[in-house]
Amino acid sequence: MRLAIALSLVLMLGAAGCGGEEGGGSGSGASGGKPLPKIVLSYGNNSRPYMPSPSSVATQISIFLRDIGFDVQLQKEEWASYLSMVKNGEHQMALLGWSADYPDADNFLYVLLDKDNARVGSANNISFYRDEQVHEWLMAARTSHDQAERIKLYHQAQEKIFDDCPMVPLVYTEKAIAYRKGFGPLSVEPVTHPILRLVTEPKDGTLVFLRGQDSVRLDPGDVSDGESSKVIEQVFDQLLRFKPGTTEVEPSLATSWTHSEDHKTWNFKIREGVKFHDGTPLDGAAVANAFERQRDKEHPHHFPDGSWEFWQGLFGFVEKVEVGDDPMSVRFRLNQPAPPFFLDQLAQFSASIPSPTALTKLGTGFRRKPVGTGPFRLVSWDSDVAITLERNEDYWDGAPALKQVIFRISENASVRSRRLRDNQQADLIDNLDPETVPALEEDAAIEVARMPGINVGYLAMNTMKPPFDDKRVRQAVAYALNKARIVKLSYRGLARAATTPVPPTLKAHHGEIEDRKRDAAKAKALLREAGYNVP
Repeated sequence: MRLAIALSLVLMLGAAGCGGEEGGGSGSGASGGKPLPKIVLSYGNNSRPYMPSPSSVATQISIFLRDIGFDVQLQKEEWASYLSMVKNGEHQMALLGWSADYPDADNFLYVLLDKDNARVGSANNISFYRDEQVHEWLMAARTSHDQAERIKLYHQAQEKIFDDCPMVPLVYTEKAIAYRKGFGPLSVEPVTHPILRLVTEPKDGTLVFLRGQDSVRLDPGDVSDGESSKVIEQVFDQLLRFKPGTTEVEPSLATSWTHSEDHKTWNFKIREGVKFHDGTPLDGAAVANAFERQRDKEHPHHFPDGSWEFWQGLFGFVEKVEVGDDPMSVRFRLNQPAPPFFLDQLAQFSASIPSPTALTKLGTGFRRKPVGTGPFRLVSWDSDVAITLERNEDYWDGAPALKQVIFRISENASVRSRRLRDNQQADLIDNLDPETVPALEEDAAIEVARMPGINVGYLAMNTMKPPFDDKRVRQAVAYALNKARIVKLSYRGLARAATTPVPPTLKAHHGEIEDRKRDAAKAKALLREAGYNVP
């Protein structure tokens, strides 16, 4: 099917008169120019909410770039090694995306494009874009509680990023799940994955969640991928949590909170009577340990081989976390006023509270044997096969109706859809193949839930490596792409073309930026201006 898509796209491009000849190589252009280098476009083998078919998207991009003279090689990588590769800056171009951890523009602009997050080895900013002016605007927005001022700063940052073009935002997608109607209620959550503790039917049932890839590790403070967070969200709790179906926070392990007038000291009261899955009690010391192990490199639970990337990306303003005025309270001391999204951050998965006793006992083995306070506890993990959870009978918010949850793996999105319809070890799937959605919606035994996502899929260019250290080359790439065709062929309309890294579901989205339209002649002119010999 992917070959058919690629061949049909070639024919469509030719019929549409996309400009230039198909194919790569330097060709013959203005004398004295240097030849265009070969380009490697890397992508992961895992379907994600922002990119259910990365192979299809990569194929289309390669055709567009070959049309302006690039020799493009596609490189498919296993998911975990792919994440390691791009975080270490070993790529030239890479397809990736981002789904919100908390519903604020900061989670897209600061995390994906600020210089603080362009650290080789743990980069979320995989373009390694390090603009000082953008950094100043983003830091000002992080410390302001004036919403109008924050939106103005984010608009300025988006305009500068659009011009510098370290990445090309490709699509904003719908978030969707499909499940067998015997299970419910289930719904799409704006920020988290499906909340399985809310499933009431069937009582004492087993739900099989068929997904694209295995988790990387299940230590919430030291992982950042979505496949890991799907499991972590079922095993752990945070101080706060998102109300089902919303982006608003509500109490969870914390029952109340206060802050100082300058917003630099925050106190949280911890819920009484909660126990970890190993039987040890939750208290202020356990909560403080969850955050201090991420902050303090000398902490005994801060494992040296960890990346701990979410801490710097989300909580770099935290100076210390300590037990409060009594054993059932915890205090956050900040080195600057808390950002307006601080409480949202405390509700996302990297802020989960692990058992200090289990961390001491297991060390790095905790990554495969996590112990939290959540509605489900880990039973087993058979790598690349299944992760099995069972309900926590003593869960503080009431034991779940489901007795067991099994996470199984099927890399191909269309295969996952078929297995759901055929009831072959699949009760719930996400990252739907757009081609299969109509059939799923017509199936009387299947429920499809959809909503606009808080995400973006993008093409990142490594600005540390030529030729993408030249803004003109990056802009040429942007002019070469036809996002409308990508939406049509790879998403079957279940997405919209993106203009900025901030999705339109957030208030700070800059809707007045006019996107670049495909213009092969303009792209080639920019490459010639950059000194390249193009056909």
